[in-house]
Amino acid sequence: MGTRIACCLLLALIWGFPAVSVLAKPVDIYFADVGDGNATLLHQPGKCAMLVDAGPRKYGDEIAHLLKERGIETLDFVVITHPHKQLYGGLEVLFDSMKILELSDNGDMNESEDGYRKYSELQFHLPYSVLARGDSWKCGDMRIKVVHPSVAFAGGGDYTSRALALLVEFNDFRFLLLGDVSANGEERMLRSRQDLNSMVLQFGAGEENRISQTLLERVQPKVVIISGARPGRELVDQLLSHKIRTFATAEEGVIRMRVAENGNIRLQP
Repeated sequence: MGTRIACCLLLALIWGFPAVSVLAKPVDIYFADVGDGNATLLHQPGKCAMLVDAGPRKYGDEIAHLLKERGIETLDFVVITHPHKQLYGGLEVLFDSMKILELSDNGDMNESEDGYRKYSELQFHLPYSVLARGDSWKCGDMRIKVVHPSVAFAGGGDYTSRALALLVEFNDFRFLLLGDVSANGEERMLRSRQDLNSMVLQFGAGEENRISQTLLERVQPKVVIISGARPGRELVDQLLSHKIRTFATAEEGVIRMRVAENGNIRLQP
């Protein structure tokens, strides 16, 4: 984990991967540093921009700046993986600063959460849909699939067990956004026996500060991105033991990943 992106970012993922073609039509993925929250931007310039979670409200201006910097004036899709203020708060700022074509979440309600009323009002002001396993759509040349939760999975009192998990496919590139899915939800997702094999895996460090061996064996990631809290030594050692390159927004700040049309990836400043 000690390798700093600032000094070797451009070469970080070349080892073990072929060079990116200059003729490729790339997809850029940005993992924003939004404290204990999450905000992941998928952008194929001129085709589609999708934001998965919007971070806490206090980071809304920073996300808006990131979008403006990339020339993004419209978000084709915004997906809130579950109703928590660390994930939907920034949307209040973005709603006032840009056009949002569709808002989706897992359909859960969390009326006791700070700011939830304002978030729920956006569901009436924007085209809104509820997602579950089996749903899929296109964002430019990317295909987005919902791999968790199923419609029938209730989750009990553990509402993070029903957080959305998304699989992004771009030609041969596959990227699993696990987000805040808890161990209970992770177990249920693995039971579905879907093909989860992905080059890149993203998740939040969370309270448990762990990820199951079974999931790592199913996904077989080459790269892990940890959003939110700084990962503990146990988690870092676990990932190193699998020879997985690991980066954390809490240590690196905003992480940008460029995906070439042939599926090769490179991290950039």
